Parts: sequence; C-alpha cells; structure tokens
Amino acid sequence: MEFDQKITIQDRLNQHPNSYRYLLLDPLKSVSIINPLHLQQLQDAPEVRAIYTVLRGDLPHSPQHCPRLVLLAYPGEHCEFSWLASSEDYARSEMLQEKRYLCGWLCSTTAPEQLASELAERFNNLIENTVTPFFEPLRFELLQAMEPDGLATCLWPVNHWWYMTSTGDICVQTGKVAEEKWVPASDTALTQQEIPGIFSLLQAWQLVRPVLPMDAAINAANTWLNIEETGHFEKENRNFLSLCHLTLAVDIEQHPAVRALLEQVIANPSLRLSRLVSALPDAVWDELEKSDKTSAA
Repeated sequence: MEFDQKITIQDRLNQHPNSYRYLLLDPLKSVSIINPLHLQQLQDAPEVRAIYTVLRGDLPHSPQHCPRLVLLAYPGEHCEFSWLASSEDYARSEMLQEKRYLCGWLCSTTAPEQLASELAERFNNLIENTVTPFFEPLRFELLQAMEPDGLATCLWPVNHWWYMTSTGDICVQTGKVAEEKWVPASDTALTQQEIPGIFSLLQAWQLVRPVLPMDAAINAANTWLNIEETGHFEKENRNFLSLCHLTLAVDIEQHPAVRALLEQVIANPSLRLSRLVSALPDAVWDELEKSDKTSAA
C-alpha cells in the first residue's frame, strides 16, 4: 500500500503517538562514519532512546552484523529529529543497491526488547529450515506484492511498517493478529530464494529504462521465474532473456532462429545468448517486427 509522498515519514510516525516508533537498520551494509544514521552516531545522539539487536540465526557468532532496532520515541513522545526527514533521501539513494542499510520505519505498541525478540523469531522461522531476512526492502516488497495478508500476520505486533521500494516510493504494510501461523506459498518461497538474480535483473532493466514502473519488482520476479520454466539457463543467459521479455515489444522466442539459439545455450551453458542474438541477421528482426504488428492488429 502506498501513501502520499508529500507527507514525510516523520509526520507518519507522529500520526501514531500511542506507539513506540522505530528505525530498522542492517549493519551488513556499511555506511560512512559521518552519516548521521551510522550506528556510532546514533549511539551518541542524545535524542535516540536505545538500540536493540535483532538476532539472525545464520549469524550466531556475529551479533555486530545483525539488524538494529533503533528506538526513536516512546508512546506519548513527539518524534522529531533533524536527520529523520533526510533518512528518506538516504533510503532512496540505496533503492537499487544490492545491500541496503535503511530497511524501514516501524511503529508498534510493543516495547523494544520484546519486539526485537519477536522479529528475530519471524526472520528465523518464516520459511522452514531457512533464515529469511525479509526486512531487506526488496524481499519485503515482493512478499507484500505476492501475499500481503500473510505478511500482515507475520509482522504482528508491528502495527505499521514503512519501507522504500525499488522504484523510490515509500509504501506501508500494516500488521494484524494472526489466527494461525502463515506458511508462504511455494512460489513465494522460491522467489525469496531467487532474490540475487531478481536484483541483477532489476539493475539491468534500470540501465535500459532509467525510470522503472512502480510494479517493476514483481514484474522482474515473475519474468525471472518464468524464464526458468522454459529451460535450464546459466544466470547470465537467464538475465539476458528475462531482460528481452521486459524491454522488447516482440517475443523473440517465437522465431525459429531464436529458438534454435536457445537450444544451443541450454546444451552448452558457456555460450552467451546475448552475443548469439546480436549476431542474428536483420531479416530475422524484420520478421519479428512484422509478426508483432500482425498480432497487435
């Protein structure tokens, strides 16, 4: 769910004065020591109430690399810091980086120590036998796109979770009490496993189209997974074919010459589909364009 981008995140947090207000950060992404969001800067800031570690099951011996829940305001307090408004700009600057430091702004009626424990339990048990760092914004964005109701129950006791999308918009997911434990669908779990490839595809798409559509993340995820169903492609070939689907007006796989190339790269993954396709004669592209115009008519 989106909200009015003209209203600042600080205003949003202050619309919930009866809740604790938080910032969620991921130290696996390094930031400059002079950045006001750096953990050392926050620890020294008198207005920051406390910082809590959210333990990850896959980092048992590296608590310094686990997410941090920064308490910004107690219930009844006004949340107002000079650096809080600029945190939106910082989050936007990270939107298509592989690792992102600022993961979200949260409000909850649950006190920080208990909330940190609750979040750790969700990260470590969302998908069986797998630690799922769904607090990472791209993962979160895809979960919200695929199963928003399930995500809502997973987040509880977080009342509101705001995050920066991969296209630079701030969206919010509300939490709700779960009647039973949410078990993500198989395609949802598979998408979480394929995050590195989906991210690489988003980056490549943004190079071709600097301003991506608002639903770019879920479109990239669906395309990436659909390509896998058509053949066992090496990552670079899979990325190229996915990008063709997202950016070209024609379905190049429909042409016999392209299908022949696809069979070659499936048989020999060391071949680069991008090079083979770029060497196709102009006549093939003319035929593809004509077929596209015919299907459109």
